[in-house]
Amino acid sequence: MTLELIPNSDLVFKGPFTAVSITALKLSNSGSERLAYKIKTTAPKRYCVKPNSGFLDAHATTNIQVMLQPQAAGQPDDRTKHKFMVQWVAVPNSYADDVDNFWKQDLKNLSVQDSKLKCLFSDEQPAAVVPSDSHGHRELDATDSTNVIDNNAQQQQAASPMPTNFNPRSPITTPRPANSFQTQVQDRQQDVTDDSSKSRLKQEIDRLKDENETLKEQLKQPDSGVRQRVLGAGNPVVDRLKSNQQQQNGLVLFGIALNEQLVLVAFVIALLFGFSLGYFLFSCSN
Repeated sequence: MTLELIPNSDLVFKGPFTAVSITALKLSNSGSERLAYKIKTTAPKRYCVKPNSGFLDAHATTNIQVMLQPQAAGQPDDRTKHKFMVQWVAVPNSYADDVDNFWKQDLKNLSVQDSKLKCLFSDEQPAAVVPSDSHGHRELDATDSTNVIDNNAQQQQAASPMPTNFNPRSPITTPRPANSFQTQVQDRQQDVTDDSSKSRLKQEIDRLKDENETLKEQLKQPDSGVRQRVLGAGNPVVDRLKSNQQQQNGLVLFGIALNEQLVLVAFVIALLFGFSLGYFLFSCSN
């Protein structure tokens, strides 16, 4: 039953410590038994360990993240007292519950082992010694070049922080110079064009309104020329309308429109005249 820790002595945290500092711890089970592990610290309020406990099968490994929280203002610096301890024990084959309940039970009959780790804090990374070539120039390998580029990128990001409402999908707009004379002239021309179009449109609307009002007034006057032209005699359209109306109203005889009442009166008169004429002829024959 062996649990290997990488690193096995010190946990190194790199600054700056105004933000969360993260380091990694690797656990490796080199034995043939299933192990249960648990990680403890002397400053539980300053550290966040994920995961802080679990099971580790035979010949398996797991990675642990240890996060150091920023120190609150006004509190003394007690980082020299910070330590970690990793406990592990073999899990019986009959155990099938979760790891939290496993560590809550009585483990006196089991052989619990532990390993302690110290905490080291590095505010700045030590500068690497770089050999010089025959001309006295420094030689950088691929790793050093990558580190230099990453450090420069981090410094640029720190110098120009990104706004909180930045959207990477939003289009990038370049602000126009305030003192650009050409831009001001173009804006002024656009404003003049818009004002001119609006003015012409307003004049046209006012003219149509005036013509509409004038036409209404002319139609209201009974002796107006417009009304006479529309309703006067000699207008073929008006005559056709009148003829159609007369045909619809009744018969036309010798240019005189006969409606149903006139036809009935004429029929009665003809009937009386016929009776009178017949009576007269009958009287004359006797």
